[in-house]
Amino acid sequence: MDIVERLSDLRSHSGEILCVLAEREDDELTVEATRTLGLHLPPPDPRGYRHPSAHVKDGQVGLVLMVLTEDREQSPLHLYANDRGLVALGTADARRVVAEALSEPPGDTLTAVVEVVMAVARRCEEALDQIEDDSQELQAAATGYTSSPQRRTMGRLRAELFRIGETQAAQRNLLSLDEELAQTVGREHQRLIARAATAFGANHSMTTRLYAMLGDVLNEQDSVVSERLTLVATIFLPLTLVTGFFGMNFQWMVDGLGTLPAFLVLGLLFPAAMTVATLLLVRRLTRSA
Repeated sequence: MDIVERLSDLRSHSGEILCVLAEREDDELTVEATRTLGLHLPPPDPRGYRHPSAHVKDGQVGLVLMVLTEDREQSPLHLYANDRGLVALGTADARRVVAEALSEPPGDTLTAVVEVVMAVARRCEEALDQIEDDSQELQAAATGYTSSPQRRTMGRLRAELFRIGETQAAQRNLLSLDEELAQTVGREHQRLIARAATAFGANHSMTTRLYAMLGDVLNEQDSVVSERLTLVATIFLPLTLVTGFFGMNFQWMVDGLGTLPAFLVLGLLFPAAMTVATLLLVRRLTRSA
């Protein structure tokens, strides 16, 4: 199987089986390749592809996988294959995965499809390893009170992990031995299909674990924020009480509290003593609880 990425190479190709790498369905290279190989491509979805899918019809295999890139983007990879060749459509990162998977050309197109599926699973695993390192760094930095930008970063990363986990689970389900794709490739390739499904399942488990870990960190941060707000409210509670009481301007208060010693005792020492007593009471109650 020869890998072709240019129209001139396709037109000069004389072999029987080839793999064509292109960017879009409407590329001139794609149109020429599908006509040469006898493939029938479905019309492109104007909304874009967000979910993996697979279909087998009239001896043609159609497969849409999501490749997880290093920048945490999920790039769709379209594979269309029959016994004459394979057409792979996607971004540069997605096409690179196909080229690396087929660096040692297999003897038939079904083997090539299975090898590409395995390569996508490995690429997703490598990207998730980097995400795990980033998550561990965020967890280590979240000691005590973290800043709002850090908490927002953890929130965005959790949202990305949720989407990635759903995609990995969908790709695992596509490769189930009961699905049409596994039944089409035959018994000799089902072992590799099962390995790829296991890899996607492990990726899904990793995303679930990281999602839960970041959720625990955010919950701890919410507890820290609540404790600090409670502490501030506790400090100002006796001060507010004293201020409200001495601001009532009773006549006996106006006549008897006009001296400096009275101001120092009742205006400064008494509120300070009430604040300390309140904090000690709260601390004791917290420990007993």
